[in-house]
Amino acid sequence: LAKLAKKEHDEDQRPAIRNTIPVDEYDTFFIGYPMWWYTFPMILYTLFDMYDLSGKTIVPFNTHMGSGDGGTYRTIRKLEPGATVLEGLPVEMTNAERGAADRVSAWLKKLDLD
Repeated sequence: LAKLAKKEHDEDQRPAIRNTIPVDEYDTFFIGYPMWWYTFPMILYTLFDMYDLSGKTIVPFNTHMGSGDGGTYRTIRKLEPGATVLEGLPVEMTNAERGAADRVSAWLKKLDLD
């Protein structure tokens, strides 16, 4: 998987999304991903290329091995300028493996989404 992710990144590929997403049916999108090569997986670029999320709320979260969000929350804001991008939650993998439930719960409460 790591080799595939690197190849997609190096070649600036846009992997296909298998199914359509009925974005009109939702106001809020939680978008979670692992950090691969200091960015999100290339399929998320496909998502942002295919769908206009203007007027929607995006809540990003990710796992990482020390790079935090790697600037990806800022990238999402640039790719979807008409969307509201809320505070994301980067979770370091060793913390995720030990359990990050308390941190996730606190983050969700802080977001105060209905």
